[in-house]
Amino acid sequence: MNRRLGLLLGAAALAAVIVVVAIVVSQGGADDDGGSAPPPRVERLQQDGVFLGDPNAPATLIEFADLQCPFCADYANDQLPQVIDDYVRPGRLRLELRLLAFLGPDSVKGREWANAAALQDQLWGFSERFFANQGPENSGYATDAFLEDLARDTPGLNVSQLQGDIGSPQATALDRQAERLANQLGVEGTPSFYLARGGGTPEPIDIADLGQALGGG
Repeated sequence: MNRRLGLLLGAAALAAVIVVVAIVVSQGGADDDGGSAPPPRVERLQQDGVFLGDPNAPATLIEFADLQCPFCADYANDQLPQVIDDYVRPGRLRLELRLLAFLGPDSVKGREWANAAALQDQLWGFSERFFANQGPENSGYATDAFLEDLARDTPGLNVSQLQGDIGSPQATALDRQAERLANQLGVEGTPSFYLARGGGTPEPIDIADLGQALGGG
């Protein structure tokens, strides 16, 4: 009788251990599944057209990017969240995103939607989701359905209004502004970064040197 009771208690204890292990694995597995890094939650920061962060920040980091550029996606997914946490949230830096479209039709179409999102101050939210879901270059993945899904997944973005703004004079003006500024600064590829202090002339910067340029990490 005592032996049977001991076996039952042992089986119950083993089952409890298995349940605990399963819970721990299920909670920790999301960090090790090889998926995209968590989004930097830019919607929690002030967005204004192509800008992200405090307009009174002492410096502005201008990024030139192509939504199809894999190196731009690497930066957006892997480094941008830290830049936001270290410099944008504390008010030390404002970000400016200027989209170019030189890699192909998917770049052009993606930029049309992104710049339409900028008219609702949602350029950064839309772009981060594009980079997190970027497909093979020039494979035709940037369909209306793909872009609409990204738009619907962007908090605060009115999809119907966005679709009506695609190709509008206000949206296409952002295309021209980006290209004009890129020509003025001599941008040769993406991503390219320029740092402007206090409204001064933007100077090229290696993103790895950003902390030093801002006076410490």
